[in-house]
Amino acid sequence: MFSPASARRPHGQFAPLPWTREERKNEYSDAARAKARRERLNKESNNVPLAIFYDVLYGAVPWLVGVAAVTSILFAIHEADADAQRIFPQLNAPVAIGTVSTFAAFLLVSKINANLACNRTVIAEFGNLTGALVNLAVWVRSQRNTKGWSVAPIRPLANDSTSPPTYYETTRLALVLASAPYIVKYNGRGVKVIPELLPLGQDQSLVDIFKKYITRSNSTERMSDFTAIVLMISEQIDDIQAPIKKGSEYSVLFAQLNAVTAAEASITGTAGYQPPYILDAMLYIVFVLFLLLMVIGDLIPSNRGNAVWLAGVVVLCTAVFFQISDRYWNPMALRSRKSGQAPLVSKACVATEVAIVEIFSKVPSQQLGDAAAAAAAAAPPPLRFRLGSFQGPSPR
Repeated sequence: MFSPASARRPHGQFAPLPWTREERKNEYSDAARAKARRERLNKESNNVPLAIFYDVLYGAVPWLVGVAAVTSILFAIHEADADAQRIFPQLNAPVAIGTVSTFAAFLLVSKINANLACNRTVIAEFGNLTGALVNLAVWVRSQRNTKGWSVAPIRPLANDSTSPPTYYETTRLALVLASAPYIVKYNGRGVKVIPELLPLGQDQSLVDIFKKYITRSNSTERMSDFTAIVLMISEQIDDIQAPIKKGSEYSVLFAQLNAVTAAEASITGTAGYQPPYILDAMLYIVFVLFLLLMVIGDLIPSNRGNAVWLAGVVVLCTAVFFQISDRYWNPMALRSRKSGQAPLVSKACVATEVAIVEIFSKVPSQQLGDAAAAAAAAAPPPLRFRLGSFQGPSPR
């Protein structure tokens, strides 16, 4: 169990929560979970200047500082040692430098394209994931309205600071469906999933079921978070569909569930793929070799002290772009305020939760009752056409 202090920012999931003294008695009280929901839905916007600062800090500064330091040391050796002044020009081999630079440029461009393709694929598949979840929710609601499927509503706490406290209407299936995108995002980010701070956290029975599934038992490996949420979705569907027992509707629901699992598999496979480590090592080796040959054989003998900033320009136009793209290869890994890219994954999670909760909060049409019947009775009689005659409302 986490302490209240650590729960304020649980493994990078949410912004700090203003815990009250009463909430400290129970880390995950109804009030605390409602507050987590408000923080989750009111997503922090991009801090563009801060994001650019982090891009420069992680992408440009290490390379620029490293190259400037190495070039300065080599220049000092060149100026202080007569043998170095004789040896350095002998390493000026245009053919070798051109060959190595061409291959290094090819590797860098290929890696940049791979990083951006991974970013694009993850975002696209995340859209497929959330779309399938919304489709599943819409289908269940339509069956509830037309086929009489039983979907019991619940009323979780929305805000306890108002008088009286406000609640919102939803269903357990909605909370489970809305939790799936967050689980995929947090798994992709590599942080621990805390069920109490997910949408399903506002129903303790769902939290207990989720914890039961992900708890290791009998020395066996625990079930993954996503597998647990898929199993909970299927159980909710079983409970709803059990009285009807029609295979056609059942197959449609599980087709949507298959689409959810397929999208998650694509996201996990794309974001989790790592090429052989030797290839990444060779990329850095080839590029560093190119820089050394260029600095020692050409820049320092020809440009002397100007070699320091010229080497920085070369790195800025090559390795820095690669390093920045490497920072964005997994869009789930960056928090919104530190990302120079629109937080499409986080926005998709929030939009999906809002949409699914809203879908199940609508009043079914057949529950309008006598008001709808009275409105239909008050409408003017319809026109009726017969061959050779016309019947309708009599003129006044």
